[in-house]
Amino acid sequence: MKFQRRAASVALCLLAASSLSAVSASGKSQSASGSHHHNTKHKSAPAQPAAASHKSAHARRLAAQQQAIHAKQHALLARQNALRAKQSALHARRLAAKQKAAWRAHIAKVRELSPKERRALRQHNQRLAQQQALHEQHLAAIAQHNHRAALIAARAQRLAAKKPHSREARAAKSEHARRLAAKQAAMDHAAAVSQSLKARRMAAAQAAQHHKWAMQQNLHDRRAAAEQANHDRKARIARAAHENAVRAAQTHASKAQSAHDRRLAAMQAAHDARVAAAQSAHDRRVAAMQAEHDRKVAAWRAAFEKKQSAHNARLLRAQALHQARLAAHNAHIAAQRSHYVATNGDGSGGRSIKFWQTNVANVPVKVITVDLNDPNVKVSAVMARNGDGTSEAFRQMIDRANPNVAVTGTFFSLDNLKPVGDIVIGGSLVHFGGMGTALCVTPNNKADMVSCTWGRHHDWSAYDFVCACGPRLLQGSRIVLDPRAERFRDKHMLAPNSRIAVGITSGNKLVFAMTRDSIYLGRLARVMRGLGCSEAMNLDAGTSTGFYYNGTTLARPGRKLTNMIVVYGRKERYERALDQLVPAPYRRTSAPQKPSVLARN
Repeated sequence: MKFQRRAASVALCLLAASSLSAVSASGKSQSASGSHHHNTKHKSAPAQPAAASHKSAHARRLAAQQQAIHAKQHALLARQNALRAKQSALHARRLAAKQKAAWRAHIAKVRELSPKERRALRQHNQRLAQQQALHEQHLAAIAQHNHRAALIAARAQRLAAKKPHSREARAAKSEHARRLAAKQAAMDHAAAVSQSLKARRMAAAQAAQHHKWAMQQNLHDRRAAAEQANHDRKARIARAAHENAVRAAQTHASKAQSAHDRRLAAMQAAHDARVAAAQSAHDRRVAAMQAEHDRKVAAWRAAFEKKQSAHNARLLRAQALHQARLAAHNAHIAAQRSHYVATNGDGSGGRSIKFWQTNVANVPVKVITVDLNDPNVKVSAVMARNGDGTSEAFRQMIDRANPNVAVTGTFFSLDNLKPVGDIVIGGSLVHFGGMGTALCVTPNNKADMVSCTWGRHHDWSAYDFVCACGPRLLQGSRIVLDPRAERFRDKHMLAPNSRIAVGITSGNKLVFAMTRDSIYLGRLARVMRGLGCSEAMNLDAGTSTGFYYNGTTLARPGRKLTNMIVVYGRKERYERALDQLVPAPYRRTSAPQKPSVLARN
């Protein structure tokens, strides 16, 4: 394709040269005829003036034709130059693309060549590079020639544009045009011959290179075919060997599997026989062990029954002895009680003071009821032996006061051991606290609960006993619990804890209730209402919980106390203990004083 394009360009150059030579020849003939006519007319000028005008017109037409011819030549040269430039650029692009593709194919082929072939290919590439350099030099020479031809054509055009003044100038001009055309034709012919020779050389070199590449490709294909045939032969041999090995391995595996199955069957049979023998031996041993166990169980049962009968006999004898001793002890106790009652009288309170245990609102409580309708019953309080700011053990206070019932009274400060509420004993105010709710009992045993005004003295002259604590739980059988309104803000007192409460029934009975369960004050209020109380208030409890009934300590406090509420079943017993209830600084010497005045001796 490249050589065809070059041949077309050479043909165009030859065509242009032939047209240029034809134009030059016609110009020469016209010039010769013009000169002939000129000579003729010159000879006959004096006789023929019309011929002179005709000759001048012919000269003008000839000059115009030459100018047109030169313009056509210049345009043809310009078109040839543009065509050559375009063809050169297209040829350069196609050559670059082909060179790039050839280079890629060349690199791919070079990677498959031997070192010797690579050396030969490198030398061939060097020769091609030299030829390419020569070709580029030739193209540069052609471009330079074209440039000179263009300059000559331009000069000829400028000369043609000038008006000829004489026959010699026109002759010189036509001779110059003839020589220029001849020179251009010779140069075009030389360029065509050189281009043809170069094309033949390039075609021969390309054919030689293609032949060499074809030979190399053929050699490479033969080698690849030989290697592929060798590889296929080796693969067939390896495949046949592998198939033979697989068949041999399968045969060996089948034989080994059959032998293994036979051994496994024999081992299974032997194992089954051993298992059967072991099972029969085990069954015999189990039967023997079961018989021995049954024999031992029967012997143990007989021995146990014998021991049981002996134990029952001893138990009957011990019970008879215990009954005899209990009867003797009861007789002794009855004799002692008869002697005590005969000497001191019965101080238990009889039916007026009762104790029982029950469960109210899912809370287990111990309850002591005191019937204040009995004139022999007296309710009071007991202070620590040394008065305010001191404490005393629970048991020592009971031994000193000797009551039938004793429970923890009002709260007291752990810092200064002073009670928080008012306390009146035997009609005398022995301590002022000024807060809470007070349990009050008149001299004729009428019980009531009175709310105290914080920080103010209250007139307790109508009451024989007063103990102010709180907060209040019930009022008129309604729960009226409001600790903060009564100035109770201690978080330990408001938290769940063991509790003691005192209540008053509509039948003028006191109810003391104690529980060891940790409950809130609201639940304690429901317990007191469940026990039938219409009025109720909370007492000190927690670690200070103390609960005593007729010689039995039902709850012992974990600390010393400053005060307690006590109940007596006999008035004589209360009067004997009255001096022990009041601390020494407050004991009266003669008549009782008003509760609002502290009696100090």
